[in-house]
Amino acid sequence: MRILPLALAAFPLPALAESFTVESMPTAVTVYSGFAMVTREVSIDVPEGSHEVILPDLPQWIDAGSLRASIGGASLTGTRLRTDALPPAAEADSAEVLAAKEQIEQAQQALVDLDDAVQDASLAATAAAARLNFLQGLTSSESLPTTPQALAELAEMIEAQTLVATQTQITAQRDIRDIEQDREELQRNLDDARAALAALTPPAAPKSLLALSVSAADAGTIVASVSYPVQASWQPTYDVLLSREGGDSVALRRAALITQNSGENWEDVSITLSTLTPSGQVMPSELYPQLLRFEDPQVRAKVERSVSSLAGVAADEAPVMIQAPTPEPNFDGPGVSYSLPTPVSVAQDAEGVRIELDTLTFDARVFARAVPVRDTTAFLMAEVVNASQEPLLAANSAQIFVDGSLVGQSGFSAVAAGESFSQAFGPIESLRLSHAILDKSEGDRGIISRSNAQTQEVQISVQNLAAETWDVELREAIPFSEQDDLVIDWSAQPAASSKDVEDRRGLMQWDFTLGAEQSQEILIEQTVRWPDGKVLR
Repeated sequence: MRILPLALAAFPLPALAESFTVESMPTAVTVYSGFAMVTREVSIDVPEGSHEVILPDLPQWIDAGSLRASIGGASLTGTRLRTDALPPAAEADSAEVLAAKEQIEQAQQALVDLDDAVQDASLAATAAAARLNFLQGLTSSESLPTTPQALAELAEMIEAQTLVATQTQITAQRDIRDIEQDREELQRNLDDARAALAALTPPAAPKSLLALSVSAADAGTIVASVSYPVQASWQPTYDVLLSREGGDSVALRRAALITQNSGENWEDVSITLSTLTPSGQVMPSELYPQLLRFEDPQVRAKVERSVSSLAGVAADEAPVMIQAPTPEPNFDGPGVSYSLPTPVSVAQDAEGVRIELDTLTFDARVFARAVPVRDTTAFLMAEVVNASQEPLLAANSAQIFVDGSLVGQSGFSAVAAGESFSQAFGPIESLRLSHAILDKSEGDRGIISRSNAQTQEVQISVQNLAAETWDVELREAIPFSEQDDLVIDWSAQPAASSKDVEDRRGLMQWDFTLGAEQSQEILIEQTVRWPDGKVLR
């Protein structure tokens, strides 16, 4: 923790109060479903007496009504929050920022050195070009020697010097090209260094300044703690692993995905995950009894026609019934918290950070579920009792494994402590299903219909093609009626083991064991009768 210079002393303080300005950062976070409580904690040595502890770097959007502060080792006598017109803060670069700035200086100096090298090489090329121009001027000079020998000597000199100057010029140009080849890499190094500095020094977000008035009975160390809510959330994610070796069991490998949009990064903070939802409903709903009355049907019909014509609604459309609001179910259950063992960093507006939690293992009852009217194979199922003392939260997606092999993904519904649940683990290709409406007569596919009656015969079969014996739960839907004059009669051979399964009317279930290379057939007959002149829907 670093005590800043008292540049913020311009903040109005009570008389005779000594001020201590302290940098702060998030140190602990409790994440709920939909938001989080962030805690900043700082410690400072103070003498006896009244003082101001100033935290100048809180997010600007903090609401004074939801901010909570406490002091350990002293008494908190008041708080003041300022969100604008703040005094200037002292600037101090971290070691990382200083290193990034040094990298930029080195990259810039490397480019300067390259330009100097190019300039040095250019001097030789320029001198060679000047020599060539001088030699070319000699060939057109009016004061050339008149004797053959002198002319020959001059020609040899021009030829030799032209060769040397040309070679010097070519060599200098090649040196320049070689030097320039490094420019792209040096420029890239400079760009990278600038990007690194930009990442370490993002534009400063607006801040709030919090002043805590404290009274210390004795000199010593006091601890200031400030908490405030932010936008964040977490959700569980699961790997569900069925193991059939050495006894059937299901392991639930749990992890948490944490996201946050608090306006600040969380760097190495202590995180606690909570299953509570403080942002949800905390009081019972209000009930509004319905007012009933009767009236003459002709008067009512006249009113309805009038209202329908004004609203542009057809006259024969049913009136809209206005009823009291229906409360949504709330399944918070007992709250459970998970304190992560090591500090965690979560950047704002970043993808979710996955945190591994633990693995729960349960004994399982393995069976096959068959729905012949919809599927062609049965599906592997495991029934598990949540023997842990905590609820299992719902997850949008869970990866499903059987004996270590990934078989697919599915959702995962919430399970209370002590509650049983069933989890599917993919198709059983060796359990083949069929569902057929039997022929009642030629040209009639098993349905005999009259104006007020319908008869149907259905045959269901399950065939086990493997050498393994399976416990099978077969489900079939039978129509049901809530009208006395609509009569539904049905029978099955063999009879259903359970009726209205899971409190769902008309859902029937047959439980049986199917040995290797065996099959099971079920025959269902149903008759539906209704009054003459009515239509079956």
